[in-house]
Amino acid sequence: MGAGRTGMTGADFLRSVADGTVESSPHLAHLGLRLVSVDPGRVELVWLPGPELTNRSGVVHGGYIATALDDACGMSSGSAAERPTLHLTMNLNVDYLRPVQAGEVYTVVGSVTHRGRTRVLTLATVTDATGRLCAQATASLTPNRHTTPG
Repeated sequence: MGAGRTGMTGADFLRSVADGTVESSPHLAHLGLRLVSVDPGRVELVWLPGPELTNRSGVVHGGYIATALDDACGMSSGSAAERPTLHLTMNLNVDYLRPVQAGEVYTVVGSVTHRGRTRVLTLATVTDATGRLCAQATASLTPNRHTTPG
């Protein structure tokens, strides 16, 4: 953690990512994900997947959808932390309901459903522009006490 981040909560750190004060992870840009809203225990991202994420069927590959959901789960978990802390996914269970199309805008929301000292349970969803659920995931995460974001 950098010296300028002393006293920051996890939500404060992620707000700095959302407003561009802190550089976002390069893989979020590759996926087309942008963090737009952070509250303790809840994050919202806008997702504009590009054609490079599609499979042979022409829809976004399920692995990329799972990655977007995992990112939302991890960020929601981190947003509930007392200080900037990376969280490691212990389990991720994904349900796919509708295809995700390249070039369309989606909302990805992650929220904490249970916060324990060593395990955090989360729920993440991908919804389309009309609010229809396209995919959801539940995850359990644990704080990585040896590494901080930065």
